[in-house]
Amino acid sequence: MEPLTRKEEEVLRILFKLEKAFVKEIIEAMPGKKPAYTTVSTVVRNLKDKGYVAIEDFGSTHRYYPAIPKEQFFGKDLKRVVSDFFDDSHKALVSHFAKNKKLSREDLEDILRMIDEQE
Repeated sequence: MEPLTRKEEEVLRILFKLEKAFVKEIIEAMPGKKPAYTTVSTVVRNLKDKGYVAIEDFGSTHRYYPAIPKEQFFGKDLKRVVSDFFDDSHKALVSHFAKNKKLSREDLEDILRMIDEQE
């Protein structure tokens, strides 16, 4: 799939939260200064063209929803972070959070349990 712009990512994240939405509802869910309707409409159409969003037609208006699972989208981001910042090492990623006290011993034990359950 084609990479997304920051604005496309923002809109897709909102659609994951809302599940289904009209452009007006997407705009309402956006933080801060609201962009023009036509701007968001263009972004959503670009997401559709790239295969990230699907449409339900209601006469002359459209309701949009994600065409891919949320896990697929966020997994792509995680792969990029691991690749760009941790030399493709998931161990380095976890180690980073452990060293910076972002993960407790209990968190690490939970992760180990999840790994054991997958085997």
